[in-house]
This record gives sequence, C-alpha cells and structure tokens, in this order.
Amino acid sequence: MLLFSLTLLQASAACLVTGPLLWAMLSLAQRRWPALAAQRSVWLGAQLVLAAVFVLPLLPDTRQLSVVPEVSVPVFLASAAPDVPKAMAAPAAGLPSAAAWLALVPPAWGLIYVLGVACAAWRWQRGHAMVRTLLQMARRRRLHGMDVLEVDAPISPMLVGVWRPRLLLPAHLAQFTPEQQQLVIAHELTHARRRDPLLLLLASMLQALLWFNPAARWLAGQLAWAQELGCDREVLAGRAPRQCQQYAAALVKQLGLQAQPLPGLAFGGGRMAERLLRMREGQRRPPVALRALMALLLCAIGAASLALQPALAWAVAATPAATLAAPATAPAVWRNPLDSMRVTGFFGVVRQLTPQGHSGIDMGARRGTPVHAAADGIASVSVDARLGKAVRIDHGGGIESLYAHLDRVTLTTGMAVTAGQAIGTVGATGLATGPHLHFEVTRDGRLQDPQQWLADLDANSTARALRLRKEQFGH
Repeated sequence: MLLFSLTLLQASAACLVTGPLLWAMLSLAQRRWPALAAQRSVWLGAQLVLAAVFVLPLLPDTRQLSVVPEVSVPVFLASAAPDVPKAMAAPAAGLPSAAAWLALVPPAWGLIYVLGVACAAWRWQRGHAMVRTLLQMARRRRLHGMDVLEVDAPISPMLVGVWRPRLLLPAHLAQFTPEQQQLVIAHELTHARRRDPLLLLLASMLQALLWFNPAARWLAGQLAWAQELGCDREVLAGRAPRQCQQYAAALVKQLGLQAQPLPGLAFGGGRMAERLLRMREGQRRPPVALRALMALLLCAIGAASLALQPALAWAVAATPAATLAAPATAPAVWRNPLDSMRVTGFFGVVRQLTPQGHSGIDMGARRGTPVHAAADGIASVSVDARLGKAVRIDHGGGIESLYAHLDRVTLTTGMAVTAGQAIGTVGATGLATGPHLHFEVTRDGRLQDPQQWLADLDANSTARALRLRKEQFGH
C-alpha cells in the first residue's frame, strides 16, 4: 500500500507539472488562432490528457509506458508501512527522524486526495440539490410550440439533465420580445443537439478527479466557454443582422436579471464583452489541419509526461527473510511442474501487487496447460478467495509444495501422487491477473525459495523477471 501511495504522489506531481505546459501551449495557440476558443474537442482533449497522466501510472503493469529507468525506493521507508515485512526493512531504532517524517508524506497525501475528491463530490451534489429544488418549484407551460418548465427565480435559461435534458426558463423571460425568446430557446436546444450536457458531466467528473490541479479547473472553464461560443455560432449562422442584434440584446438583458449561476448550461454564462465582440466580428470554425496539429501536440505532451515518470520498486538490500530458513543440506532437484517453463516472477521480489515480497514463483502458461507434481507425496485440495483452486503436496520431512490458481484439479484430498503425475491445469482462479501457475515451497511452515528445488529457472525466465530480481537482490 505504501508503494501505491508513493506512485499516487508521483502521479500527482507529474499532473501538476503537465498542467502549466498545457496552459502555456493552449494560451499561445488561442492567441494565435482565436477560433480555437470555440473548439470543444481541444479543451476536452486537454482534460483527458491531464487525466491520463495522473491515472495511467496508478494502474498495474504499466511500467512499459516509462522510458526512465526504474527508481528503487529506499527500503527504510517501509518501516512505516505495516504491509511490508519487518525482516525486509531497516531496523526501526536506526531510522532518522527526518526519514520517519518523509515516510508519512505518501500516505498523508493519499488521505488528503481522497478527502478532496469527497469534497468535490459534495459540492457537485449541493449544486444539483439547488437545481432539484428549482424543478420542484417549476410549472409546466407551452411557449412557442414547446413544453418548457418555468420558475419564478432570477436564473438564466438552462438545460437540466443529461440523457433527456429539459428546458428550465425564468419567469422574467416574459419581459423579452417574442423574437428574443425564440433565439434564447434556440440557443438551449443547440446545446441539447450538440450533446453538451454529457460533455459537461464528463468535465465535472474529470475536475473532481483532478481537484488538486488548477489547470484542470481552467480547462473545465474553457470547455464551458467553448460550448457557449459554439452555440452562439450555430444559432446566428445565416441570420439577418437585425436578429443578431436581438440576440445580443437578449444576452445583455439576461445578464442584468440573473443572480448567481447554477451548475448547468446557461444562456447568460461567459465573458459578456468578449462574447458580444465575437458575435459582431463573426466566428469561423478552425481548419481541419489546425485541429489535427493541436491533437498531435496534446498527444505529444501526454506521452512525454507519461514516459518521463519512473516506475517505483522497493530497493531491498538484504536477502529476503524467507531465505533465512534455507535447509542446512542442499535438497534434491525436483521435476519442473510445467513441461514448458516460463518464469514471470521470482521468489522474494517486491512489486506493486506483492509489497510483502513474492511468496513463490510465477510461471506463465495458457489456460488448460497440464500441471504436474514436482515430487512424490500426499495431496490435499483447497479453494479460497486468494489462491483460488489449489493443491498442496506433503513430501515428508516438513517439506510441502503448493500449486495455486488452478483452473481444474484432477485429484482429491488424501491421494498419493508421484513425481510427474498430472494434478490439474493452469488457470486464473482467486486473485490472479491472468492464467499462470503460482508455485510455493515451505519447510516446517516457513517459505523457501523454490529455485533451490527446481533446475534451469534462469534459462527459462522472462527478461523482466530477471531484471527485477537483479535490481533488488543483485543476482
């Protein structure tokens, strides 16, 4: 859990660094090409890039995204974490006070982050509770051939809802001319046709996820601004100058009548002076080449931010605790449990999914591959949530072997087995990320390194498994 907290802290820092890069690039591009301000895909894409920089490093098995060498976390930090074995951590008595405080930073940030997400969700819920109150107060009426909801409150005309948005209008809209009313309604219907409520919901979720990043709030505001400008452009396209003037007059009048804006797509939202200036000068869509260029730049910033985040792993200076229980005499070599061996994880290696050190070895294989007993003994069969379907064989002398995550078991408890006998097939039952065999060896109840009993494992291992073992144990 501590390693995940460290990764969360690193991903948060990378997200904070990426934010100013996106802000600088988009601000310069918008100054050079003002039409980008009304392009929703640019601002939504930037939010998705920022979210990817934060979320992807937190997922398991994403180390291949990084081009930076893996960073080994000093193992003394583990002494503050209850999920790391004490035998693998430095003695607590020698822990410097500064290091002790440093070890508290990752879990503290994890707690702060969760509280921040909860606070963002509460603010979102409070805003929508106000909208629900308005809906309860609203009355149905028919206006210009449409069924709308009308409420006697100083709000801006808005769409309410995501999948089936409803039009909520203030009673003061009666002060507008019929032509202005039609233009206001056309603006809100354009939002519905462009699926803007759905984009607004997605932006709100991303903003809650990235609440700690000011760039996320800025991008969400720019997306909302682009939605309003885009609707203005579509509503006014092909209309006479007099209708454009009526539309602008309706905006100014609405600004003077509305109170504090509510969450949603509102007719009177945005920077009024700039909005009126854009109406007068006319708005054009940015060319396809410009949109493609912006997409490439966003992808480049996102890819660079991900690639430059180093993966984290424990730096275990000492031999794993379990190897301290090695037998005094070398054991006999057993038969390999799979006919075709491919070791994907060695004993004792600390990974994000095994912060206490791997208790055995993992062997990748297709589902249904036969699994054989490594030596003679008496078998017992079990099923649990962690190991899934498993077979344990007692070989005598206090030595036992375990075969876990099996798809199928071909024997029963109490049966005598011989070396090489088929006992089941490879699967992914229990806590497994995919089909593989998890193989353990214990002596008098203490974990052993299975490599003492199995031959030629290094020659039949993946490069990643060998690299992780060498980084942590030096061999």
